[in-house]
Amino acid sequence: MLKKIIINNKKVPVPVPVRTLREAIVWVESTLVPAGHMITRVVLNEVLVNDHANLGVSGKAELSEATKLEFQIDSPAELTAQTLDAMRNLASAISAGLKTLAVSCWQARGTQRPKELDSISQDLNLICELLEHINGLIDSSYPEMAAIQGIAGLMRRVLMQVTLARANSDWKACARLLLNRLEPLLHDLSSEAEGLQHRLLIQAESGVAMVGTGKI
Repeated sequence: MLKKIIINNKKVPVPVPVRTLREAIVWVESTLVPAGHMITRVVLNEVLVNDHANLGVSGKAELSEATKLEFQIDSPAELTAQTLDAMRNLASAISAGLKTLAVSCWQARGTQRPKELDSISQDLNLICELLEHINGLIDSSYPEMAAIQGIAGLMRRVLMQVTLARANSDWKACARLLLNRLEPLLHDLSSEAEGLQHRLLIQAESGVAMVGTGKI
């Protein structure tokens, strides 16, 4: 049977009979996960268990004293901060290449589409997906969140305009949209995300309780 587990890089003894991975997860969720927190990662013998809610055969596997079982438990605030950090890094990476891409667009002719336009569209879609993820974690009453969602709406509009300009091979319009519309929005998004991260850090340090829905 399992004798110890690792939670957030700390060893924790297992004082009850735990024979399978499924039993281990049930025990951790019922006794060691604080209110408003959640298990975000499970690693069994160095192998990531992608979906611990639907374990299938792996959930029935027998555990022993030699088994290495690791859990990561996070709060909505921590998950939101991580997502905001990923979003800011992506926004910074997009911004770094915008001027070069805009020059390529301005110099393009006919149907000669700059290849980087495709990756920009994918990256912007990813930012929007990250924002949707944050929506499921954080209360929309945060002032910064309202600003971020407003910026996201404008970014989606710019993305649609870039898509239309691409379809019409209007590369100069793409260049103007990238520099005049998208670049300021990415800057504002990073600024508001940084402010929200700071607020979440203060909240975490003050020990503000999470509401029962799992949102902050």
